[in-house]
Amino acid sequence: MANILVVEDSPAVRMAIVEVLESLGHTVTETENGRLAVEQMAGKSFDLVVTDVLMPEVDGIEVIKAVRRTKPDTKILAISGGAPNLPAGYALKLTEMFRADAVLYKPFMNDELRNVVGELVG
Repeated sequence: MANILVVEDSPAVRMAIVEVLESLGHTVTETENGRLAVEQMAGKSFDLVVTDVLMPEVDGIEVIKAVRRTKPDTKILAISGGAPNLPAGYALKLTEMFRADAVLYKPFMNDELRNVVGELVG
């Protein structure tokens, strides 16, 4: 099974994602912002990073750039529900520009998450 880092500022969303991933047998590390995610990646290797795009401190775009710079083989799943001044579609288009491997629009169903993670890490 895969070693996965989940980066999501909403505690409820983060908890739901972690629960789904752990139910699949994956080892999950979780953090609430991009700054802490970058720190986690410095000391540990992950097969997959699931990152929200819009977060305080360090956003998901910066997380993706850090992954690509330091661990280019790590798979990345970008997720976003957008914001009042930034639609989710635009935010997720940005993540594709920085080479996210897959994107999901929030809210998404657990089966959608399972399927995408299965495609990325087996």
